[in-house]
Amino acid sequence: MSSLAETILVQVPPVDALSEPQVCGRCCAWCGCALVADRIVDLGERDEEGRRLFPRACRICTAEQVYVQLIGHASSCEQCVDNGALCPASAELRRALREGRAR
Repeated sequence: MSSLAETILVQVPPVDALSEPQVCGRCCAWCGCALVADRIVDLGERDEEGRRLFPRACRICTAEQVYVQLIGHASSCEQCVDNGALCPASAELRRALREGRAR
């Protein structure tokens, strides 16, 4: 299983929009499908609105959602405009995108 626990940059839906299985990481944070052990991307433990979240996602949703987030970040980040290779946020999003596309 992949882990993004070092950062919580990858945005997931608001906690009040998630079902209990999504909050606990048993289902994809975005599409709600049951997760298969070798195709899970760990999005990092979080504390939002006083609740502990353990969001995880399927690889398909991770690739789609993180790509959108990466494009949005890169277009508004001064460091990315100058040299995206030096931006830690961009690097983390690119890593998450690779994990989502793996296998």
